[in-house]
Amino acid sequence: MKPRSLALQTELALAQLRGRVTDRGDYIVVETPDDPGYHYGNLLVLPAPPQVGEVAYWTRRFADEIGKRPGIEHVTLWWDGTTGDAGATDELAAAGFELERSVVMTARPHEVAQREPALPIRALAADEVLDTAKLAYAVGDRHDESYRAFCERRAASHRGVAKFFGAFDGASLVASLGIAELGALARYRDVQTLAAYRSRGLASALLATAAAAVDPKSLLVIVTLDGSEAERVYANAGFRVAERTVSACKRPT
Repeated sequence: MKPRSLALQTELALAQLRGRVTDRGDYIVVETPDDPGYHYGNLLVLPAPPQVGEVAYWTRRFADEIGKRPGIEHVTLWWDGTTGDAGATDELAAAGFELERSVVMTARPHEVAQREPALPIRALAADEVLDTAKLAYAVGDRHDESYRAFCERRAASHRGVAKFFGAFDGASLVASLGIAELGALARYRDVQTLAAYRSRGLASALLATAAAAVDPKSLLVIVTLDGSEAERVYANAGFRVAERTVSACKRPT
């Protein structure tokens, strides 16, 4: 199975660097063995949106492929597509799934608007990438030890895979992002800014800094929630919506 979606192409390339990606022909299995609680690191990629009568089938496929592993208490399905087709939404909702609608935005490096940073910005050393976990925990919507550990594992997995850049207030990291070069594509990762430092143009300046650090012929890819404030920031920086994708997650009860 060869996904058309740029979001899935880049996500699978990154997932392969950390875990396992198995192509079954008509669907793809993604596993992150060191983090069973990572809902979007342990999932099935479907060839198309699930239609009426198919949700139970794909839920069983997930159980057979991934669900028997210790620590797996969720079900995540992400389907290929570029138009935002959500498939059998009523059936998904009745089965306990929550939909996540995302926009995939693209630009060429020269199209990303250059911004004068409000604070010093520089590349992060490998050990400093671990500090992005503290940032992720601070801006996240959970503040328990399980989520802290997840942020730390995610930050550790980024080292050597993506280039990271940060904005500093004195010695404190207050905003950061990463960018991973994946052949002709370059995928942004984990764009995050502390709440007290938002609306200062830090994210825009970091986007431009990272764009200047990759092959100028690359197609830059960034994914965010449809209709989010981040989408507006990225559009102002020069990115344009290229596709829309939908996934569904049934979280632990």
